[in-house]
Amino acid sequence: MLENIHNIIDCHLHLYDGKIADDINNIIIEAKKNNVKYVVNNSDSLESLKEVIKLQNDFPSFCYSALGIHPEYATNEKSYLDESFKYIYEHKNDILAIGEIGLDYHYSKEEEVFKKQKELFIKQLSIARKLDLPVVIHARDSLNDVYKILKDEKIKKFYLHCYSGSYEQFKEFKKISDNFKIGVGGVITFKNSRVLKEIVSEIDLKYILTETDSPYLAPVPFRGQNNKPSYLKYVIEEIANIKQMDISEASNILFENGVNYYGIK
Repeated sequence: MLENIHNIIDCHLHLYDGKIADDINNIIIEAKKNNVKYVVNNSDSLESLKEVIKLQNDFPSFCYSALGIHPEYATNEKSYLDESFKYIYEHKNDILAIGEIGLDYHYSKEEEVFKKQKELFIKQLSIARKLDLPVVIHARDSLNDVYKILKDEKIKKFYLHCYSGSYEQFKEFKKISDNFKIGVGGVITFKNSRVLKEIVSEIDLKYILTETDSPYLAPVPFRGQNNKPSYLKYVIEEIANIKQMDISEASNILFENGVNYYGIK
């Protein structure tokens, strides 16, 4: 069945990550052999903004870019954030989205940290609006606040990467905009991913984007190893099985979802 998957897009990954940075050439060669046509690198820090653009220049028409600052850097100095925003504006014509941005309440429970994260999130949503770009959102233990901010800011094109919410929450996000997506990656192959499997079975395939979050969250049978774009075929296979669809048809729809979301031509 896997040989019937002809077109794949990895909508969210971090090729510059230190776990895999030394092996980028081999990872990309293997990805192309496994019918991965495009990948979208998402930055998380000021340093990675530059790495993402470098990789786009090194691998044109294959490696695309989304630039943004992850919520974990929300407490950094204002000068750090201002320099990041400046870099994003300077490369506005080189990017397809603002990401990875959002809220992460997993590690810190301090209200002051939450406040700074919200300020950074709203600022980057404003940048996305000014540049007319979609957004890629990180929402860890923070989905209700992410929902409220997206609704208040009237954001219409957003992608909840590595979706971990409920079906009821999915329906609420859908009310904000029909042009929203959820990212589905290696977690869908885990035995304990019951809720995500149920969501995928219930929703229209048009709302799903395939992603690895490489080098994290490798699918079965590679769980625990560094994740790679070439492993996305196992994610697509699982989605097709859940939807009881022909794998070739499912993979083509998922590919077009990603291409259309990012506007890749």
